[in-house]
Formats: sequence, C-alpha cells, structure tokens
Amino acid sequence: MEIATIYYKAKDGRLFTDPLKCEEYEKTIGILHGSVGELIANLEKLDPDTYIFGTVYIKHKDGTKTTYCRCTICVDDKLDSFVNVKDLTEEQRFIISTVKELIHALKEEDKDNMQQHTIVFSKDINLKKVGIMSSYNPDVWDN
Repeated sequence: MEIATIYYKAKDGRLFTDPLKCEEYEKTIGILHGSVGELIANLEKLDPDTYIFGTVYIKHKDGTKTTYCRCTICVDDKLDSFVNVKDLTEEQRFIISTVKELIHALKEEDKDNMQQHTIVFSKDINLKKVGIMSSYNPDVWDN
C-alpha cells in the first residue's frame, strides 16, 4: 500500500496540505502588512453584525492622516431628560457601530495606506464579553 500526500498550491506557488488553509492564505496575497487592506481582511473574519468600539488611524500617501472612531455605547443618561428610557428598545438606547459599518468606511480608503488600530468587539451590545484587535504601526507616526 502506498500513501500519497495531496498538496494544494497557492497562486504564488506556496504548498499546503490543507485546502482551507491554502484558500485563507490566497486571500492575503498582495496585502501589505499593517495596511488598511490587512485590517479589512481581519475584520471580514468576524460576523458583520458584531458590535465594535475603537479607533483606526490611517496615514495617506500624501502624509495626511484620518482617524475613524466607532463606538457602541448606552446613552440612557443623555436621553432620560427627554424620554422615559424604560419605554425604549435596547437598540434605541444605544449608539451602535458594527463591523459591517467599519468595513464599509475602510473600503473608501486606499487598501495600501498604513493603519494602526485598537478595536474592542462583541456579539453583546453591552460589550460584556469582548475580544480585542490591536496593532502598532510606526509607519503611521513617522514625521
């Protein structure tokens, strides 16, 4: 009996024994480390309706910078003087940002722009059980 290993070849020639790992790797080909494209690829691994709270700093090719701030936060203390917050749904009591909205905004940027981010994410609107995505990119802060 002879056992043969099946290899899967990525577009750039790298070999894998697992077809899923090969497919995931191919999605990253041509993406610069620390770029907006890399952040989008990482965010796309999350459920699009996941709640987020965080900041993304982007440095453009001309040296200018953009900051994206997204938050999911309860605003009961701001609403209670206008309405009875107990009569509102949970979604009406929050400012909400999701992964889907951040991806949409980031796709307006050049995917090769450098970025740095800190993002807290959760399936829970109250952000009680969270995950954290964070990066430091000195290319954003030079000059």
